[in-house]
Amino acid sequence: MRRGARTLSDFIQLACWLLPASRFKNWLLNRFGHEIDLTARIGPTFAIRVRNFRVGAHGYIGLFNVFRDLSHVWLDDYAIVEKWNWISAAPAFRDNDPDAGTLFLGVRAKLGSRSYFDCSGTITVRPFGNVGGNRVFFQTHQTDFAHNRQSVGRITVGDHSFVGSCAVMLKGTTLPDRSILAANSTMTGSVPATKRGLYAGCPAEWQHEIFGNWFARTNYYMKDHVADEPMGILEDDISMSKSYRDRVVDGPR
Repeated sequence: MRRGARTLSDFIQLACWLLPASRFKNWLLNRFGHEIDLTARIGPTFAIRVRNFRVGAHGYIGLFNVFRDLSHVWLDDYAIVEKWNWISAAPAFRDNDPDAGTLFLGVRAKLGSRSYFDCSGTITVRPFGNVGGNRVFFQTHQTDFAHNRQSVGRITVGDHSFVGSCAVMLKGTTLPDRSILAANSTMTGSVPATKRGLYAGCPAEWQHEIFGNWFARTNYYMKDHVADEPMGILEDDISMSKSYRDRVVDGPR
């Protein structure tokens, strides 16, 4: 395809990705060679130069995610990508391996909101894995200082595992099945993750085993909600404020 024709096709395809979620939108995207189940819900999305996009039954992509320069994006049935994520790859790595630039989410796996995923290599989130909080950072490439080159690898989040807010996973790391990477922790390849449990710190190290019904669930959404601390304005809050009320000497601002 000539450059001009390819550019026009990319522009038309991007316009389709930016449409509101509908079966018609999914049908249009399939006409460009993607594999989108008609039951999937895909909100306005910036998908730029993605070679193959596959979304299974009832998959969900929220508002204004960016997918850029990827080889393969595969969301299995009921997988979720929330909103405002940036997922991209460096195209140069595909010269060495056409499958570089791959994102795979297993059944009911989830990416949360407002995070950055360098998918120059491969990122896999296995069934019911949850990359949960905001500002998570995954980086599949790194500098090989010994050979003066860039290299890519894999990042894997195990099934029924959870990655907390502001956590970092670097090239070559795996969070084991039914495990947690604590908020603000950094998982590096220098500390192999070999057993299930809680990983925390920088670099993240195994802390202890963890148990709970969450790690064996077969439904995605938590139906039970509880408030396990006192809610609302407490008497202590009021009395503290009252004790200062008559001592304010600066006057109004």
